[in-house]
Amino acid sequence: MGDIVIKDKYTIKDDLLYTKDSEWVKEEGGGIWLYGVSNYASVELGELAYVELPSVGDTFSNEGSMGIIEALKAVVDFYAPFDCEVVEVHSELEDDAAPITEDCYGEGWILRVKPTNGTDHLMKVDEYVKHIEKLIEEGTH
Repeated sequence: MGDIVIKDKYTIKDDLLYTKDSEWVKEEGGGIWLYGVSNYASVELGELAYVELPSVGDTFSNEGSMGIIEALKAVVDFYAPFDCEVVEVHSELEDDAAPITEDCYGEGWILRVKPTNGTDHLMKVDEYVKHIEKLIEEGTH
């Protein structure tokens, strides 16, 4: 299927799983998942100023706040995609958050996490695209 572009503005990768809060995850193997925020979230946030990351070993419940992304126009939490333990943080983002905006699905990854419970509630790409289209239609983006 390839990448999906919504409204010529937001790129959604078809090989990832998503949360309703526009975070993405991808299983890397060995029980480790790569985690970041989607292009929709990064575009809506705009220019980023700062990222506050959790520490390796921190544990979170599904939808619990794991850290903060501060943009010029908003400060938002980013949330656990499932019950998890942080196994690696992308600490370079604390000095320069630009990769989240420039390459949110690549160099802009935020964490590596290990699930401590189920991941079945995550959205596949088609469900996430419908979710974003609904947010745009409702004007809540």
